[in-house]
Amino acid sequence: MNRLLPAAITALIAVAGLAPAARAEVLAIDGLTPAGSPEFADIRSLAIDGFGGRDGRALAFELEDRLSAIRILGQPYFDVIGGRSAVEPDASLSGNVTADVSQRDTVAKRRRCVERDAKDKCVTYKDIDVDCRTRVIDFRAQVRATRFADGRTIYTESLPNRNDQTVCFGDDQDFVSSESVIRSMIAEAADAIRADLAPRQYRQDIRILESRKGMSKAEGNRFKAAVQMTKSDAAEACRMWDEAAANSLVHLSLQFNRGLCAEQRGDLEEALALYQEAGRLSPGKLEVTQALQRTGDHLRALKEWEECQSARP
Repeated sequence: MNRLLPAAITALIAVAGLAPAARAEVLAIDGLTPAGSPEFADIRSLAIDGFGGRDGRALAFELEDRLSAIRILGQPYFDVIGGRSAVEPDASLSGNVTADVSQRDTVAKRRRCVERDAKDKCVTYKDIDVDCRTRVIDFRAQVRATRFADGRTIYTESLPNRNDQTVCFGDDQDFVSSESVIRSMIAEAADAIRADLAPRQYRQDIRILESRKGMSKAEGNRFKAAVQMTKSDAAEACRMWDEAAANSLVHLSLQFNRGLCAEQRGDLEEALALYQEAGRLSPGKLEVTQALQRTGDHLRALKEWEECQSARP
């Protein structure tokens, strides 16, 4: 394992405040998902520059806020430079953003009252054609990042979005304000770009496997006792599963749960080996496939974080 990864894993657990006890039948896993764009792994300073279009300025502000706020393992991930600066960034982010709003007359079916009694209470409803107005908001964002050292484009993304709303005569609603819809679209675009450029930390409750099929009665009872122990002392449950493995018990549930224990304490290489063994015992098992993906992603994200940190002075 790379020399910085053990410290990084320990820091991740400390930052998340991982408690030794887990909730019933689950283990709480803290992890990282890698950035969608690996080209950004060695970018530490980033300028938000040159966003054109009617809504370009708004997206630039959103990106500056989001990217400046990123903390991975307690450390700032980017040094974000907004506006003019004498500092040369590692890369600059630019783009063009426009939201076009158009309306047209339409006809749609609506359920309406067509007959009332003497007390003005509706007695007959029918679906009828009514005059309506449809508003379309067509959002388009083109974003790219250029590395300062060689002028090469290292990230480019198109982020289209569309909102259609129809309001008909007699409806109990009006159009949602175009401004609020466009703000939401800008926020969605900023979230997507943030996910592409930097890892994310998460905490997820993963359900343990409880099947004892194939175990002897004594083995099954000890395994069940460990399952019950997760409600109050996950560390002890993990110790009991390790003890069962040391006594030569080989079982899918045991290997998977031991993998969760290793993943929870941050020993990702051991977790990966245990999940691979579980996969050999039950090829294609969904929980195992997801665990292998999750652990592999976590290891990759940690290595990206290490590259980012090593690039800092």
